[in-house]
Amino acid sequence: CAKGSYTNETRQGECTPCAGGTYQDEEGKTACEPCEAGSYCAVGAAAALPCEAGSYSRATDNDEQEDCTPADPGSFAVTGSIEQTPCSPGTFTALAGQS
Repeated sequence: CAKGSYTNETRQGECTPCAGGTYQDEEGKTACEPCEAGSYCAVGAAAALPCEAGSYSRATDNDEQEDCTPADPGSFAVTGSIEQTPCSPGTFTALAGQS
């Protein structure tokens, strides 16, 4: 099977795309891996895609960017963050989802 898919049957003619929230980055595997924290994995993903700057996630089952949480006002998140970071003393952001 190609990356992003699997088969759990010996000599099966068809491969199954990885479900949303999982991925497979190797060929010929029998299962998909959970998505990584700070990322999301669409159906058939061959790799975890990082949450965009301004958002974060600790979950390992995200299947779309919208599952990543926007950073709160007063905090920021860089690409692939698993948590938001408070702005440094003397700085701020009044908007949510800042990087």
